[in-house]
Amino acid sequence: MKRRSVLGLGVSLALLQAGCASNTVNSAHLAWEKEFDAFMLDGLAKTETPGMSVAVVRGDNTLFARGYGWADIEAGKKVDADTVFHIADASKIVTATAIMMLLEQGGFQLDDKVSAYLDFPMMHPKFPDVAITFRHLLTHTSGISDVVYDKTRAFAVQGDPRLPLRDFLTGYLSRGGAWYDAELSFAARPGTEWRYSNVGIALLGYLVSRIKPDGFDAYTRTRLFEPLEMDHTAWSLARLPPGTVLAQPYADKDPGVQLLPPVGYPDWPAGLLRTSAHDFARFLAIFSNGGKADGERYLQEATVQAFLAPQAASMPAAMLATDPSLRQALVWQLRDLDGAPVAGHSGNAPGAASIVCVDRASKTAVLAFANISADREFRSFQKDVVKRLLAYGTGSAAAKVQA
Repeated sequence: MKRRSVLGLGVSLALLQAGCASNTVNSAHLAWEKEFDAFMLDGLAKTETPGMSVAVVRGDNTLFARGYGWADIEAGKKVDADTVFHIADASKIVTATAIMMLLEQGGFQLDDKVSAYLDFPMMHPKFPDVAITFRHLLTHTSGISDVVYDKTRAFAVQGDPRLPLRDFLTGYLSRGGAWYDAELSFAARPGTEWRYSNVGIALLGYLVSRIKPDGFDAYTRTRLFEPLEMDHTAWSLARLPPGTVLAQPYADKDPGVQLLPPVGYPDWPAGLLRTSAHDFARFLAIFSNGGKADGERYLQEATVQAFLAPQAASMPAAMLATDPSLRQALVWQLRDLDGAPVAGHSGNAPGAASIVCVDRASKTAVLAFANISADREFRSFQKDVVKRLLAYGTGSAAAKVQA
């Protein structure tokens, strides 16, 4: 046999073997998907959850994106990977990413005092000589409290918020403002105590507007959403494109569920993003792929590492009692999930329950968005969803199925 023929035979055998291996892997993935579909439908039924969308990203590639259940029960619209969900507090990751992009551009330093960038006066009334910094806002250690915000029911409206962001912040944070309360609007000395603050993250969004005069909405749209082709993503209902299928919000009602109106808040950079599984998966690639997504660089890899690094913030004892591994990064929270360190953020609002996770070691990111007010049973189910998605992304799930 001529050498060329021998080489040809070798190549043919190699291709045949590769084809067999590929078929085996594909079969394993198909088996996993079938099992996962059944798990999802069963979980939705048991928790009385109308709908959920999920996605898995590894590196720069979306491996899996799918919807389950109902986006709109009354209209008979099912969830798919393009259905738009309100992701609530998970919106904070986008706001923080915009800030970190500006940090790279030299717009500020993490330990700069934010009052120097504002066009209204702000200081901690109990500690006027201690500056509130960008790092404090990113780690929920600014001393800004949500107590007054949470008690003021007039802030929540049906549909898009009508109170401008600046008016809300000046009214809340400036002495003499409509909602200013020197005792309740501010708590501990900046940098000393962890206290989750939606108002603090909303202030970060406004700071983007101070550094980039086009505004926070325009900056995230032109620098993130449009380049990443996140066509079904917006901070307001009014900006969603015509024909968008929106996951209607629901609350559990025994029996069944109750339709809720879409809600709007004046602190919208902290929790009012609406997006789809397909869209947000593209965004999460920034964190699973070292700062690059869809072939373009959005953050330097060193910035991503700093973004996800544990900070000095001490978590409350009650939270550590539930999860001793919990640590605060820049907006992201770090924890161990079955022994694997992950960065995550959840979201919770009337008719909205979201979670996103990044496993840096395997370069895998996952998301799970739902249109239900979360209770303990639902959160347990959603945690199992995340575990299965992460296992799929790392390849361990397919390996188990194949075995």
